[in-house]
Amino acid sequence: MATERGGHVTEFQTKIQEKFQQAQAKAATRVREFEQEARKVLETLGDRAQAELKVFVEFAQKGSRDQILILGIELEKLGQKLQEIADKSEPKEPPAPAQPN
Repeated sequence: MATERGGHVTEFQTKIQEKFQQAQAKAATRVREFEQEARKVLETLGDRAQAELKVFVEFAQKGSRDQILILGIELEKLGQKLQEIADKSEPKEPPAPAQPN
């Protein structure tokens, strides 16, 4: 009877380990999916930022000296904030190239 209990305990432990491994695999998959989505968002924001920068340059070419000065000050503030964010973030590996579907 003691052997029978020991067998049930071992079987139970094995099932728990299997379920835990399955949960870990699912979580890892969700993390990878989230990272892919985050990269897409950052790429999109990067494109939008480039478009905004083009608008700012066009504005600067047409604007008065005072408007250009204000724009330069605001861009400098933005640059400082971006540097602060970059300094706080940990270095990441470059994203893997997109794979064709």
